[in-house]
Amino acid sequence: MQRSGIYQVDSTTNLHVVSASNPDSTKPTLVFLHFWGGSSGTYEATISHLSPNFHCVAVDFRGWGLSTGPQLAGSYSIHLLATDIETLILKLGIQDFILVGHSMGGKVAQLVAGRNLVNGLKGVVLIAPAPPTPFELPGDMKEQQLTAYSSVESAGFVARNVLSASKLPDETISSLVEDMLKGNKFAAAAWPSYAMGEDIVDQAIKIKMPVLVIGGGKDIVEPVERLRKEVLGRIQGAKLIVVEESGHLLPVEAPALVARLIRNFAASVVE
Repeated sequence: MQRSGIYQVDSTTNLHVVSASNPDSTKPTLVFLHFWGGSSGTYEATISHLSPNFHCVAVDFRGWGLSTGPQLAGSYSIHLLATDIETLILKLGIQDFILVGHSMGGKVAQLVAGRNLVNGLKGVVLIAPAPPTPFELPGDMKEQQLTAYSSVESAGFVARNVLSASKLPDETISSLVEDMLKGNKFAAAAWPSYAMGEDIVDQAIKIKMPVLVIGGGKDIVEPVERLRKEVLGRIQGAKLIVVEESGHLLPVEAPALVARLIRNFAASVVE
């Protein structure tokens, strides 16, 4: 059974959290961080395969889903998102946990793991993660990203033709589009404007716990070769598994397989 709640992490920010199952002292809690334009709901199908065996916690980042954030440009950086997650984990009293981060959420997960400010982090699963290296879009592409989630039509096009390599059901596309349009204007602008340009390499190279990277063989957003070079090339001991037929939206396109990979990783971490 899923439960949801709102948790205040600072004076301007309240995070919506969805949890499934109950904490189990013999297994780590799985904490899920979504992509730019997503929400806790991005992981619903994946979590349905995991919650019979694991306590799962999925978070809406500030300004996305049902979470709130400052009405201020510059307040949605990777560093601030990471601080929110560190604060939330302490508030929730989570002991041992694995971070699961997708795309932008993967960059946040790398920063949390590299800073290592919260006790109990046992491992990290990075799903089609944004690398720790700074990335600057050319001007025309930045403009395209800034307007990608500006309407039902544009968001639907991105979901079908850019983010996924599978023919997703109409109801799944509708759910993705709803999330994309729900982000406040400051959260939506942050990723293409400055967050993808943040350099967290100094923190990523400090990650010492086990890391699994899951890439999509048909991902045009974070291609496998970029993951090999810029993520595995900087995180010591990280392992890569490629889901050949999937695009960028692995938790939506291949939820059962992603869940199995997370389950196997969690078992290896607690052995």
